[in-house]
This record gives sequence, structure tokens and C-alpha cells, in this order.
Amino acid sequence: MVVIRTVQVGTDVQSIKAIQLTPESFAKFGAVFSADEQMSNVSQTSANQGTATKLLKVAPVTNNSDAAPSGKRATANWNIFRCSPPNHLIRQEVGHTTYLAKVLERHPYTTQTFVPMGRDAHEIGFLVICAPDDPVDHLPDFTKAEAFLCRGDQSVTYGVATWHAPMIVIGPHDHLDFAVLVHESGVPEEDCQEVTYEPGFKVLLS
Repeated sequence: MVVIRTVQVGTDVQSIKAIQLTPESFAKFGAVFSADEQMSNVSQTSANQGTATKLLKVAPVTNNSDAAPSGKRATANWNIFRCSPPNHLIRQEVGHTTYLAKVLERHPYTTQTFVPMGRDAHEIGFLVICAPDDPVDHLPDFTKAEAFLCRGDQSVTYGVATWHAPMIVIGPHDHLDFAVLVHESGVPEEDCQEVTYEPGFKVLLS
């Protein structure tokens, strides 16, 4: 991981309101695994002697490390992230709950998939924040960031070089485990780049 810029956030920056994650709402940033929503509109076939329905090509798995300056080929790795709620960044304010976002990161040459493990299917378990790439400086345009509330039965795949916050667990539990699929070469600036924000920008959770 390499921090490539620190951005000062003015007091006039508007808060971002988090919405429910759906495949459609997240499409500009990557892909979503959400079987209840996708059973009716994703190509599928019968599997396992008729006891399963296979939804086809729900999300891409991409490794563009051949284009990286080092020329070092990244390998596909499954990692486990045990994430705790960032309670120091969550505030109860008048009429709503806010999260103070202080970091956006990207993986310049790979997709990254987060699969939550051990959370109720209908419970909101984590928050996802993404921002578009600024076409001029290729840093995240945090003023156009979007935030998504995610259930325990939903997973996300960030597109290649998509700016996103580190995983943010919310709710009453002390942690949430994720299985994470990503390509890594071991070259820090090619595996993960970060932009930090001071003091941060607010996301409305409720």
C-alpha cells in the first residue's frame, strides 16, 4: 500500500447518503453477488443433477498486472479479512448516524471481491463507498462518491482501479470476516494506492 496524496476537505462539502446495495445501483463501480435480486434477470442453467441453479458470469475476475511498470506477474490469492467496526469514525448526530470517511484506495491492475462470512442474510452488515476517477489527475473525485448499505447475503467485486473505501463493518457485532479474492504481485505501489482525507467527508448511514 502506498499513500499517493492527502486531500484537505473543506467544511462546505456535502454529506453522502448511503443507499441499499443492488446490482443496478453499483454497476458503474463493479459487480454485485445478490442472488435474490439476480435470479430473475441473470443467465442461468440447472446444475448438480437438478438440485441447484447456476447463475452465469455474475462478476469478472481480471488480472492486468502484465501492464504494470514492474512487469512482475501478480498471482490470484484468497485472503481473509477480519474487520471490526470503526467505532471511532461513527457518530450519533441529531437525527442521524454518520461515518467519517478518511481513506479511498484502488488496486490499479486487478478486480477485488469481498464475500462476507457469518452474517444474517437480511441484516445490514457493512458499508461500501466508491468514487469515480477524475479524468484530469486520476485521483478519486470524492465529491461524487456513492455509498451502499450491504446485507449479509451480498458480496461486491470492485472493478479494476476502482476507488473505494477500506471495508467498513457496521452493526452490533465485534467483527465480520470476509473472504477476499485479489491479484497481488508484492509491489506495494502496484498492489494498492491510497488517498487520505483530512479531516474526512461524511456519509449518512441513517
